[in-house]
Amino acid sequence: MNIVVGLLLCVVITSVRDVAGQTTGQVVSLWDDPSWERGLTVWSPKPGRHVKQGELRPWPDRGAPVWGVAQWHSRFTLADATPEKLTSGAVRFSDGAKAVVFGPAASDQADLILALDATKEYGPRSPEPGDPWPHLLVERRLIEHPAITETASVPLHIRYRLLKARADERPGWTDRRHTAQFVFYVTVQNLNRSSPGHGDYLWLGLLLYDRRHRFPPAYAAQDIGSSKKKGTGKFIFQPDFKRVSQQSPHDGEWVTIDADLLPMMREALDTAWQRGYLEESKDPADYRLGSMNMGWEITGPIDAAVQVQGLRLDARMKQE
Repeated sequence: MNIVVGLLLCVVITSVRDVAGQTTGQVVSLWDDPSWERGLTVWSPKPGRHVKQGELRPWPDRGAPVWGVAQWHSRFTLADATPEKLTSGAVRFSDGAKAVVFGPAASDQADLILALDATKEYGPRSPEPGDPWPHLLVERRLIEHPAITETASVPLHIRYRLLKARADERPGWTDRRHTAQFVFYVTVQNLNRSSPGHGDYLWLGLLLYDRRHRFPPAYAAQDIGSSKKKGTGKFIFQPDFKRVSQQSPHDGEWVTIDADLLPMMREALDTAWQRGYLEESKDPADYRLGSMNMGWEITGPIDAAVQVQGLRLDARMKQE
């Protein structure tokens, strides 16, 4: 794979709450707690299934977390982290290799900082082909699951900036294979219980940062794994970064993306069908937005951090 993507999050949703009773043309938010004030459920680093280890609760009086944090293949766990109150009012949790900072709206750390120091995850050599790599992903099921055929647009808003991406080029390092990627993914999933393809899905992603590319190129292929790290086997569709921004995150400045994901969802499905994926249903009405994740995947000894503000994903319903 030219771009390494190893995503294990897929929640096969067994029931679908239709976006019913909504005024046509109304904008429907697809998640709650968009600034993570309620914190994160911490999942075990062991891949394969979600096992709760604890919670990161920056402000416990604001309710239980509705987001989770995946830390697949990490040698450390955020479940052991204790809250550290910063002078800005932000709250930091760290396990020595990974850190999550929850920032109040008025602080310099708002809304969320995700840091993964993979120089502490790897040994004295850079990882070899097929070796697993650490993840730090915030993730969740969506609270609404509109069908592609029901929506006029799926606007995504995100503002983010790269804080650091420092490499320690240990023996075995190659620029082609070892990188840090900041990713955003949603599943486009067959949620028609009457369909033979019910539960099948693809990954639609935006590669928001790749240390190898100022502007990450398009990518479309199967999520394959190795004997040491399983892939999902599902189709991945990533458009060229320049479709959503002409500003490179490599410059360390704030990058703002306002993009309609609906055309990309349709293109992803068409490409998947052309390549032999999702063959049990080629009816667009069967496919809905299912779940999402966002964060770091780091395949080499690189210390990286990113700050995110204003993350929002909506669905604008069609006019009748």
